Amino acid sequence: MPLHESSASGDNLPDPKLLPPFEVDEMLIRIQRSHGYYYKVMNLEVWALVETLDQVFPGAWGHFMTNRQVAVKQFLDRDPNCAIDPNDSGKDAETKGTEE
Repeated sequence: MPLHESSASGDNLPDPKLLPPFEVDEMLIRIQRSHGYYYKVMNLEVWALVETLDQVFPGAWGHFMTNRQVAVKQFLDRDPNCAIDPNDSGKDAETKGTEE
């Protein structure tokens, strides 16, 4: 992966207001590709950790996932307000229903 694509900081990117639309589209495609590479590398690293964990402690990942499911269900049962609401505007519980 080229070095300039791995950085999404925008330090070396020109001002999008001064570019023709096709150059902006190309920049967006490069950024999306960069993010895609990042997520693929993260998935590979997680897979490597899981494989190593299962080699050292056979069945550990399966136990972890089972315990995680139980913990999430218990958490959601304990506090039903923490469930994700598709109509949620992104505000936290303290600011819901208040206007800015």
